[in-house]
Amino acid sequence: MNLLFYVPAMAAYGGIERHICGLAAAAAVSGHTVRLLTTGNSLGPELRRELDHPRIALRELAFPRGSAGPFAKIGWLLNEIRRARAMPWDVIYTNAQSGLARLVWAAAGPPTRIVHHHHTAADAPEQATWSRGYRHVLKHAPLLVGCSRATCAALDAATGRDDAQFLPYLAACPVGQGQVVERDGGQPLRFGFCGRLIPEKGIDAILALSQLGELSGIEWHVHGAGEAYPPARFEAFPRVVYHGAYHSAAEHARALLALDAITLFSTHNEGMPLSLIEGMSAGLPWLATDRGGTRELATSPADSLVAPATARLPELGRHVRELADRILAGMTSRLRQRRHYDAGFAPPVVASRWIDFFQT
Repeated sequence: MNLLFYVPAMAAYGGIERHICGLAAAAAVSGHTVRLLTTGNSLGPELRRELDHPRIALRELAFPRGSAGPFAKIGWLLNEIRRARAMPWDVIYTNAQSGLARLVWAAAGPPTRIVHHHHTAADAPEQATWSRGYRHVLKHAPLLVGCSRATCAALDAATGRDDAQFLPYLAACPVGQGQVVERDGGQPLRFGFCGRLIPEKGIDAILALSQLGELSGIEWHVHGAGEAYPPARFEAFPRVVYHGAYHSAAEHARALLALDAITLFSTHNEGMPLSLIEGMSAGLPWLATDRGGTRELATSPADSLVAPATARLPELGRHVRELADRILAGMTSRLRQRRHYDAGFAPPVVASRWIDFFQT
């Protein structure tokens, strides 16, 4: 197949960047040709190495992410589309919340399958941010894919469609299968968060939970960075250990392997939470609020705990205590959680599903 990918300007390293680059690499290894168009040149070296394949052509607008104006993006993209029309495309795959996606569709020929992938929650607050151009993309994309079944339902409700299809992210697998072993029984228990530090991810809940006396046997580890949470923000919380950002899959793996559980106390709807998927690669049990597609990850009930979306601190504390008691009683299993991850979210499994979808 000849595959034309378009994604708005990518960050140096992140979940959707990992999905795009991993999918392109998997397609190339399978013998397919990929041209990737993106309106920025900020992709980091680790993901660039993944795109270093003779069947992958990365075409970037020569501006850092967020610095190119709309006219520069449109002019560059129209020129790339003109060049792309000289080649027959089996699939055009566009991604994310950009009304410019519909411009890329102009490179399609009669047999081309056009796929648009929406990878956030698509709930009412998010819908209020959609431009008219992006609403056009969602309504008229010949094939529309959501990152969770909850997202698909929200997309259908918002657009009047009934055919949005679910395919999971091709998420990073920070931890190799052979690295996963059952916990050694050490204490204190180490609960953690890995990801972008923003209030919507429930970081304040972690700080508050760390002060509850009934959870005194739990140490909280925070891995990530964000303007709202400078290092000094954590100094008043003795049971919270702030580690800062991780910059590679290896650093991410070390962080996960040092934890006993992963948490995500989201206050907004999630598409499909990457931090939980990545934590499952380490076999970690998890606790998260019931937002968007979160409960779809609870395929191993003994190793997953879903709290009500509106849970306040006392209720969250009870759920934390429940998961801690499960871990201490040996009711959770890292090897079992990893088997569930391998069955549904391991990169080879997900890549195969996407490539099969492109071909059918």
